[in-house]
Amino acid sequence: MQTTIIDYGMNAEGVAKVDNFIYFVPYALKGEEVDIEVEKAFKNYAVAKLNSIITLSPERISPPCPYFYQCGGCSLQHMQYAEQLKYKSMLVNKTIKKITQLDIKVENTTASDKIFNYRNKASFSFSTDKAGFYRPNSKEIINIDHCMLLNDNINKVYSLFLQYLKRNQSVRPNIKNLVVRNIDNQILVGIVCKKQFDCHDFFDILAKNFEQIGLYLIINNRKDSVVLSGKSIHIAGIRQIKTKNFDINYDLDLLSFHQTNIDIQNKLYSKILEYVKEDDVVINAYSGAGLLTAILASKAKFVYGVEIEKSSHKNAEELKKLNGIKNIKNILGDFNREYNSIKQIADVIILDPSKKGCGKDTMRQINGINSIIYISCNPIALSKDLQIIKNNYIIESIILYDMFPNTNNVESLVKLKFKGEK
Repeated sequence: MQTTIIDYGMNAEGVAKVDNFIYFVPYALKGEEVDIEVEKAFKNYAVAKLNSIITLSPERISPPCPYFYQCGGCSLQHMQYAEQLKYKSMLVNKTIKKITQLDIKVENTTASDKIFNYRNKASFSFSTDKAGFYRPNSKEIINIDHCMLLNDNINKVYSLFLQYLKRNQSVRPNIKNLVVRNIDNQILVGIVCKKQFDCHDFFDILAKNFEQIGLYLIINNRKDSVVLSGKSIHIAGIRQIKTKNFDINYDLDLLSFHQTNIDIQNKLYSKILEYVKEDDVVINAYSGAGLLTAILASKAKFVYGVEIEKSSHKNAEELKKLNGIKNIKNILGDFNREYNSIKQIADVIILDPSKKGCGKDTMRQINGINSIIYISCNPIALSKDLQIIKNNYIIESIILYDMFPNTNNVESLVKLKFKGEK
């Protein structure tokens, strides 16, 4: 069947409409005339295979990665970068309007300085005969030997590990994942395995290739997709990455949350800092390891960081002590429970939840605080949360940041102002 792509879907697939029936076509671009074949039909739409392109879009490029059409890590390498940015702005704008019925101007997506080699952390998956990343919407591992989104050191560690496994075939069935984090040429490596084994010989290989590197074993017998869980054993080398950002010194381990694109993280955090006044008391909900809390404290009068995860709270306390920061209080606990004790003295609340968003309980509870700054990586969850408080708040701005170039993910920064008086 021949048709024309008229729009993009939520996952960057092309959208066609024939006789008022919608077809979603992966890898097709807006404006292209295509020949498609239905693969899965549903009541109101169908998913179709792109057989051929009759008329190419000027925004189409040849994906530089040889694994692009197999691997689920990227979805936009066939699209010019400027078009990727336009697509992400359109996606967030359309999603917010559909769910909230608010016609809000979403600013153009802020570009990343790098569109390849930007990721500072990766998790590779292993089976008895495959190593790499998963096929889209599948549990099938695609063999890869490198990833273009990762920085060079991560790819090199991965290559050395593949060579190590070739020489140690008996070890292979024990391996579940390889996790690598690299910041400022400091590298932490975690071998996620089913049972402990002697891997000092692999560390010796790493030490010959990198000056600052540390190796961990993580014993994980879970049957689900959670990677960094279980007993962690330090084998040799550095234990943490010591780095600095916004004049804040902090330490990272493999478990610490840290944005994978530091360039965009810094642009995002700089904008948040602009939104905060010197006399503000700020609540940083879901505060993680405390970096943003410390950055906010460099300007605000006082900052409360609320975090439920014990190891992250511990990291935040260590960061506070390391930098001698006095105007921070880190609270260990569930935000919805802790909020009541501090809400009366706060001017601003920062929300940076997981992909599932904050939810009804949180949004209803914070309804009434003067200023909300919401960071989100999921336009649908963001829109649902905004829907709950839209009658009481003015959305002053929505700025997008391309934290994940060549994927259909985007980071949103929303600034809201309470309509009434506190």
